[in-house]
Amino acid sequence: MHAADGTALNSAIIPSRSSATPFGAIAVSTFGAVVAATMPLAVILSMPDIAGGLSVSADEASWITTLYNVGTLAGIPAAVGVAGVTGRGRTMWIFGLGFALSSLAIGLGHSLPWVFLARFVEGFFGGALPLLMMLIVLTSLPPGRGQLEGLTLFAVATSIGAGIAAWVADALVAFGGWRALFTSQAVAGAIYTLLALFVLRSDRGNRALLKSFDWPSFLLLSIGLGLVLIFLAEGERRFWFEKWWIAATLVCGLLCIAFAVQSMRRAERPLLVLSIFRRPTLSWSLILQLAFRFGTLLAVFIAPQYLARIQGFRTEQLGSVMLVMAAATLLTTPMAYWLAARSDPRIALSVGLAAMALAAAMCVQITSEWASHEFIVPLLLAGVGQALFAVATMRYAVFGANFQDGPSHGIAFNIARTFGLVGGLALVTHAVVEREKFHSAMLAESITAFAPATAERLAAMTRALDPWLSDTSGTQRGAFAALAQGTARQAFTLAYQDAFFVTAIVLTVAAIFVWVLPALPRASTLLLLPPPGSSQ
Repeated sequence: MHAADGTALNSAIIPSRSSATPFGAIAVSTFGAVVAATMPLAVILSMPDIAGGLSVSADEASWITTLYNVGTLAGIPAAVGVAGVTGRGRTMWIFGLGFALSSLAIGLGHSLPWVFLARFVEGFFGGALPLLMMLIVLTSLPPGRGQLEGLTLFAVATSIGAGIAAWVADALVAFGGWRALFTSQAVAGAIYTLLALFVLRSDRGNRALLKSFDWPSFLLLSIGLGLVLIFLAEGERRFWFEKWWIAATLVCGLLCIAFAVQSMRRAERPLLVLSIFRRPTLSWSLILQLAFRFGTLLAVFIAPQYLARIQGFRTEQLGSVMLVMAAATLLTTPMAYWLAARSDPRIALSVGLAAMALAAAMCVQITSEWASHEFIVPLLLAGVGQALFAVATMRYAVFGANFQDGPSHGIAFNIARTFGLVGGLALVTHAVVEREKFHSAMLAESITAFAPATAERLAAMTRALDPWLSDTSGTQRGAFAALAQGTARQAFTLAYQDAFFVTAIVLTVAAIFVWVLPALPRASTLLLLPPPGSSQ
């Protein structure tokens, strides 16, 4: 690989050193990153409302989330290429406009195929908004003069959604039904686009780069990552390898990724500079990012699913509970920044993961009687851990990046964010389903009509139903139905206990493995831009 690989692209993206700090662009891109990081989670939490509104099954509606993530994986590398060709400012409003129009198309759509197509397009444009913020921070703020502050802002913008998504979903659905989830994104996208027209207007890009863009690698990598993501997202619903096309999706995806790697090795200006993965700082940070996203499922999936399924909570009730996590994240951010800037960032990484592990461990002993207030302390700990980890990991994710491979760091990091969430959801969902089957079988073997405890409970249920049902056989059927329902609740509760246990183990192991990372100099931050006075 040539040392100059990617130089032309980065020359078009990175402004001259004399340029003033584009605080307006950073503010606008922060707004876009918050929207793009929050709304996909709000959609996930509102899937029952969306499925009901479209009159489709839960399995069919699941593609609404899957196709968004597939579009994101294609949009992330495309955004870097567009930024090189048109400039950062134009890329912001191009992607903002695409996000607004596709969101509006979903909000006005009535057929499922139309919604699927628009959702993919929305993911392509909207999923790249956090990357654009990261790119602007990296290319605008030199080391020691706001760069770590900008990355801290990026960490908060992309993490806060885990705590506010349920509240946002409830407010929008209550205001305008499920369509408001998407029309509101169209409004936010329009505001983003309008503001983006007034920032970074001097960025012109280099249109000649359109011809030299690594199109073969882009197409192969986007298709390959998308197919693997479909395997992860839809495998549980389709019984994994029992469906031939699920297995074929995985195989074809891996083959496309392998061909993409070979294509990038031979390209004069590759889509990704593959040598970045030989840096332990980046490689380990990507692995830890996967574990961290697995941990955030405590707030995004496990706790909300438990409260919804066992306690019958709706989105509006979940929102008030999960806001605790958002508040903890915001309040902990200053301490996270101080630790990342003034001390060994491995301390913040390890403590953050350990706090999330402790939060999961506290939920291992949940019972079917647990209510929302029992989750307050675990969610507080999860919010603290999220802030500590999200800020500290930015130093490792971009440490050592230079003039040639800076955008590659951004692409790899944001793809890892997407896969971490989707892969974590797949694993946790599979674990809950399989453990529920196991516990149901075990409980069914231990509960018989002749067991004294079972007979006593059936008698109590029969007496409770007697005033309402005059038919003796009816009261008996009702008592057995109530017993079956209670058994199912207990099986699911035990399955969620197992999910919390697995989450705690994964996060604990990750907290220990943090110390495999090399130590970073305390005063060092990102080195994407050469320091003032040095030669490129």
